Amino acid sequence: MTQITLPELAQLLQQTVGPQDHWWPKEQWNQIVIQSILIQNATGSKVEEVSNQLDHTIGFDLAAWQKLSENEIQELIKPAGLYRSKAKYIKAAINYFAQMDFNPQTVQQLTTATLRQQLRSLPGIGNETADVWLVFIFNRAKFIADSYARRLFVTLGASPKLTYEKLQRSMEANLELDNLRARRWHASIDEFGKLCFSGNKPKGELLTDLQLPSKILAELQ
Repeated sequence: MTQITLPELAQLLQQTVGPQDHWWPKEQWNQIVIQSILIQNATGSKVEEVSNQLDHTIGFDLAAWQKLSENEIQELIKPAGLYRSKAKYIKAAINYFAQMDFNPQTVQQLTTATLRQQLRSLPGIGNETADVWLVFIFNRAKFIADSYARRLFVTLGASPKLTYEKLQRSMEANLELDNLRARRWHASIDEFGKLCFSGNKPKGELLTDLQLPSKILAELQ
């Protein structure tokens, strides 16, 4: 086995999928709110189809969405599946952002821990969605330990039972994360996951014979 450090892993991911600094630009934060809920238990292609339709109809302005009833939201997002529960989650999320006048900058005085606790208290907002919002809407530094991230690190020697919380704690302890690095890590991991861990695509051959340093592996068991 050849050891690969975290900086080397970041470089490998970027070389494989290319620069991802355009991934979910900051000015599209309204769209992130809607899409991050639509993607729950849905395929990317289905969400892309719904998003394209929304883009040509109502758009993603949350102030405009606030005027819709829950039933109207259901009709708009129905092809994404689980539309009743997702409409409820979207409505609650919109009401949350309405409290800050649809300006995420107004809560910058809150600590990341406090803000994360608020997000996790919203219906339908789990660890991954809360952390996506923290990174891509509120410009915080969090490692998003989603399913692609866990699969990546399991392939590199972590326990098959690796949890979201354990991977996040380890990465945040071992990476000098700022918001830009958090964005790059998530975007690169997800694009790599789509390339190597989806459907009938190759199953991570690029990682063959690579293993994380023993200190990190010990944290991920």
